[in-house]
Amino acid sequence: FLLCIMSDSGESFSTQEVHEIELAAVLSLLKSQRVEFECLQSTFECNTAEKERKRESRFKEEWKKEREEADTEMKERELRLKENIKKEMKEERKEADMENLSRACESSRGDLRHRAPPVRAVFEALAIPAGTDEVEAEDQHVPAVRRTFVRKFVSGMARILGLGRYSAMTDLNTETISMSAVASVVSDNTSRLEKYLQSVGALILVCVQYFALFSVINESTRPKCTSMADCPSGTFCTNDAFTLPVCRDCAYTGLSTTTAEDVCPDALGPDKWEHREYLDFDHQELWMTRNTESTTLQQCISFLHCNTTDLDADTSFEGHCDFITLTKSKMDGGTWLM
Repeated sequence: FLLCIMSDSGESFSTQEVHEIELAAVLSLLKSQRVEFECLQSTFECNTAEKERKRESRFKEEWKKEREEADTEMKERELRLKENIKKEMKEERKEADMENLSRACESSRGDLRHRAPPVRAVFEALAIPAGTDEVEAEDQHVPAVRRTFVRKFVSGMARILGLGRYSAMTDLNTETISMSAVASVVSDNTSRLEKYLQSVGALILVCVQYFALFSVINESTRPKCTSMADCPSGTFCTNDAFTLPVCRDCAYTGLSTTTAEDVCPDALGPDKWEHREYLDFDHQELWMTRNTESTTLQQCISFLHCNTTDLDADTSFEGHCDFITLTKSKMDGGTWLM
């Protein structure tokens, strides 16, 4: 632009002056571009600061919102916990009230038993004498009308099961079947057939109880087995006189070490006898049934099983009860305390 003005004015310039004018023009252009760049940079920094401020403001709002939600949820949990505690306290109070009421009822029932009120229930009990207190028995005992055998039996069963009212002085309040039979036998208002039936029934019940307890003891001390491996340490499987094969103590094998070395090689065979330490005395070797006879082979297998498992194998299987000894060895302080 300057060169054009100077050319229009008609003046002449040297080459150096022209270069200086061009250089000045370039510098002026660079300054203007620098100013423009600084303006753009300032604008960019302003925009970046504005975005950071907006982002920080949004983050603060989100954090505040989350905190408010957490506070609200915590308050709701506290309210629910308080409600649950109140409900539990109400239930505990109800249970305590019911327990107190039950105790009061039991106490009232005990008082009624000792007061001996007159019986007016549908099922009337069999009357028993009041013992030596004959005057009191005559005052309280009212002669019952003759009933049939069925009605007497139903009435007695109802008394035993606690389905009717009763008096401790005049009515049947035996609490057990055995005492009911005793009361029936000593009563004057029961027939001979009823006395026999109740006595026999009480004896049968005692026999059933005895059989159940005996079975528990017998099954725990002499468990059933089908092979030597089924028996615990110190016992072997053998036939019993009346039941299936059971486990018995190794002291009853019937063989000693000397006898076994004489007869067992022939019964087992030389190969098995030489490798007897590696034999498993299970169903593969000998299956024990009710019909298994006591042969030399069965005695040898029993002896070898006992010689492997019994704690007293060196003393002819006598000295310790393996079950008690092994069980005691597995008991620590806590087990002994229990």
